[in-house]
Amino acid sequence: MEPRLRDHLDRHQGVVSARAASALGLDGNALRALTRAGTLVRVTRGAYVDGGLLRSGSPEAQHAMRTRAVVLSRGGALAASHESAAVLHGLPVMRSELATVHVVHTTDRVNTRRHDAFTVHPCPGTDALTTRGGVRMVVPALAILGTAVSAGVRSGLMAADAALHGGLTSKDDLHDWLGRMRRHPGISRARHVVLAADASAESPGESLLREILLRLGYEVAPQSEIREGGVLVARVDFLLPRLGVVVEFDGMVKYEGSQGPEALAAEKARERRLRRLGYGVARIVWRDLFDEARIEAEIRDAARGR
Repeated sequence: MEPRLRDHLDRHQGVVSARAASALGLDGNALRALTRAGTLVRVTRGAYVDGGLLRSGSPEAQHAMRTRAVVLSRGGALAASHESAAVLHGLPVMRSELATVHVVHTTDRVNTRRHDAFTVHPCPGTDALTTRGGVRMVVPALAILGTAVSAGVRSGLMAADAALHGGLTSKDDLHDWLGRMRRHPGISRARHVVLAADASAESPGESLLREILLRLGYEVAPQSEIREGGVLVARVDFLLPRLGVVVEFDGMVKYEGSQGPEALAAEKARERRLRRLGYGVARIVWRDLFDEARIEAEIRDAARGR
């Protein structure tokens, strides 16, 4: 790869526009040759990304690269929005919703338009925009509402909980933007997300599990402290007080690596102590979040085993 192009890609997170490439001495023929070789990947007209970096990245990293390429190739006319902005803000969304880049037009109140690799939405106002890492995007609160509208409640709730937990936005901000978007198509999904969002969630899995538990009709106390004689025994993901059941989301990551066996042993000892105190314990893993019947069965088994 030409050294100047390599340097540009390294300094711009793997993204180069046709305009920037031209300034580096690369014409259309050179870009086509680099694309055929897989060195660059064309995202859309005038927007390219580092092929090796794109192929090695996670779905979130790939979507972020494609989003930056689209935004930076349009000379300030576009800003990332919806789930694309959520990803750039470091917020989680369902990976199944990352096929299309979403942007707003910053200078023209256009109607929604769909292009080959991205969808353009109208911008609700100049105060909707911010800049992060040199890329324009909508503010976190608006990214969350847009995510709920276009990607659904699950993605919206994951993003909202993470943003509240990390201090990127507040319930007041969410309600303010919700009021401004009250006539927006699909706003009922965003309204549900704002009402259900909870800053106590510590992972996307917890966000999804809480939403399922509430939808199933359980009384749910998130991040509850279990004490014995005033001494803290455990802080659990969810307590179902009417059943006396603790529900834990188990992401398994804490059991990997050199400290994994020790963490697993400590977790088992903690669970035995909870059971000794009379609590049933239901453990839910990621795949269970797509099988509500299985979650109900785990909870019933935990209640019977108290």
